[in-house]
Amino acid sequence: MVLEFYYDLLSQPCRAVYLFLKAAGIDFEPKVIDLLKGEHYQPEFVKKNPFRKVPLIDDGGFILAESVAIMRYIAIQYNLPEHWYPRADARSQARVDEFLNWQHLCVRKHCVELFLSLFRSRIGVGRFTKQPIDQEKIQAVREEIAKSVTHIADYFLNGKPFIAGDNISAADVLGVCELAQIAAVGEEALYANNEVVVAWMERVRSKLQPHYDESIGKLDGVKKTYENAKE
Repeated sequence: MVLEFYYDLLSQPCRAVYLFLKAAGIDFEPKVIDLLKGEHYQPEFVKKNPFRKVPLIDDGGFILAESVAIMRYIAIQYNLPEHWYPRADARSQARVDEFLNWQHLCVRKHCVELFLSLFRSRIGVGRFTKQPIDQEKIQAVREEIAKSVTHIADYFLNGKPFIAGDNISAADVLGVCELAQIAAVGEEALYANNEVVVAWMERVRSKLQPHYDESIGKLDGVKKTYENAKE
């Protein structure tokens, strides 16, 4: 059976898993779940994932949620090249795991909060209803993202082209997808002033082409809608 992949390319983790599968050459049956239409709340999807979230895979009846778990599983189950997720070298694996564990609260949490807060302040779509901005809270989130960008440059990269060393890994894919999301709401300045991070993001994008440009299309549409909407 072909791997079934449930996703919406508007979502950062979905985009990361999509790019991971595409770049690694893993065949899958696409199962698009429209988040803005609330399709992740439909009974048939909830039967597979009671958390009502994407991404999700169904690999011959083995159902797995959570982007990091999915990427680790795919790397091991499909015997991907070591650079995607090292298994033979404990230290290389630990370096990737370090970022994957860190990014949940230090990159993803703040980037998704900034994106949704600004998106909801200007655009009301489906379950993402319009809400006023808490400017003090938003500023605090921006500061956290700026700190995380510095940590990526100074600690995780620290002179290396990629987080785990000389080649791309799952950590790089997830990190770039999270940061790219905030550009859709005009907040790219939070990383654009860091030359190390900008160069790293470009290296990752290049490694993931042509799939990166394909995957970002829906987010580009959101960006245009956001820019054209009234404050």
